[in-house]
Amino acid sequence: MRKVAAMSKIGKAFMSLILDKKARDALENAAQRPKPKARPVNAPREEPSEASIKAQLHAKLEGVQNRPQQTASPTRQQLIQNALRVHAAKQDVLDDLSQEQKMKLQVMAMKAMAPKGSSR
Repeated sequence: MRKVAAMSKIGKAFMSLILDKKARDALENAAQRPKPKARPVNAPREEPSEASIKAQLHAKLEGVQNRPQQTASPTRQQLIQNALRVHAAKQDVLDDLSQEQKMKLQVMAMKAMAPKGSSR
């Protein structure tokens, strides 16, 4: 036990030579914080179910559609209305896709709509 205390004093002495007080305090605070639990590498990843993907897509779509349009210019509002009309007209195009293709398309859409910083 005494040897550990001596190493600590030596370590602090070296730290005082190399680091300023602010850096030493930051290093000590980082050492005291609990470490985040990492997911085991071999643990199986749960794939989202079709229902949860659809629910997330619908929630995201509702959020986008219900945003206040006050800041949009009249030209932008017209473009949005035209895009919604085209979307409604082309809705039946997806009916020809297989269930697997629809799921792949939904997953790609979720990834495209996810915030850039998220790691999913």
